[in-house]
Amino acid sequence: MPKVHHLFKGKPSPLPTNPALISAINRTPCHDLNIFIDQIEGDAVFNKFHHGGPQRIIHYYPLQHYDYWRGQFPETSFLSGSMGENVNASDLLEQNVCIGDLFQMGEVLCAVTEPRKPCATINYQFKINSLARLVQESGRTGWFFKVITPGKIRVGDEIFLKDRPYPELNIASCVEALLVKPDPAVLELMAKNQALSENWRGPSQEFLKTGVLPDDRKRLGEI
Repeated sequence: MPKVHHLFKGKPSPLPTNPALISAINRTPCHDLNIFIDQIEGDAVFNKFHHGGPQRIIHYYPLQHYDYWRGQFPETSFLSGSMGENVNASDLLEQNVCIGDLFQMGEVLCAVTEPRKPCATINYQFKINSLARLVQESGRTGWFFKVITPGKIRVGDEIFLKDRPYPELNIASCVEALLVKPDPAVLELMAKNQALSENWRGPSQEFLKTGVLPDDRKRLGEI
């Protein structure tokens, strides 16, 4: 049974590696999180276009990914929490978590709404210019939850899967289909899925009409 390993919260501040950039990526470890329908107590975001909002209250990042990044960049410190997540744990991965999955974490009931779209802040955080692109193309993105029932999450709480309404649409397939290699069959599923947030469902619908994916170079810090 997956258990919560670490919890984090924090507010925007200058990024130590680039003080001109304001971000909440460097959150502080804590023993518990007080979760409301529309926010986490003591937590905030700066860029509200790519972060925050009712569909993106809890950011989850798999703990195992840090080992992968340490292996890829042994000279760089990849500390738990440094990807900006609120919650991390082992066993839950992009391949075995699906859009719409309903999870119980402590007192909190929450639903998976979308993968995380990595942005250039990750490049600055770790001083690796290509990292956001690598996060995206490797599918090690993490994901977001919306809150169904508020409450408290504590370190060590078990994570229970309560319902899986869309087993055909996991996080990894969404990232691959929209951000890496277009897959019309998966994008059809995404375009129709009301559990998927609009900022993923809309671009999926647009691709099916035009055959053109969004230009992600600015988000990834490449232009």
